[in-house]
Amino acid sequence: MTGKVTIQVPVELDDQFFEDILVTIIEGGSNYWVDHITINHPDGDKPKGVPGSVWAASAINKGGYITVFVQEEGDAHDFPPGNINKEMLVSGVQQWVNNYKENPADALENYDADDADAVLQYARFGKLVFG
Repeated sequence: MTGKVTIQVPVELDDQFFEDILVTIIEGGSNYWVDHITINHPDGDKPKGVPGSVWAASAINKGGYITVFVQEEGDAHDFPPGNINKEMLVSGVQQWVNNYKENPADALENYDADDADAVLQYARFGKLVFG
């Protein structure tokens, strides 16, 4: 056999991973194109003292969803609000890992705000649209 082949190795991601990546997304990774989000949490309204990013992650992990509103960019980007649930976020992580430019095995351990932003874009649009 010659050349290279790609294999996919199952990796278990826990709720803490999704909380960490959502906090990174909301607190800086995607704020250049996300106008705001709304949170549909199965437990209802956010308790006082809980950061919105943590509440959003909790919603995703408990079967709820967030709705992402894109900033107005004139006619260049005309996207309606879009809901993101855990299944979509998992798909976003998979696409991000598949397209990771360096060693994909390092992606899940050493991501930064740009990587987290890519996860959200893959989850929301199925491709990179911004930045």
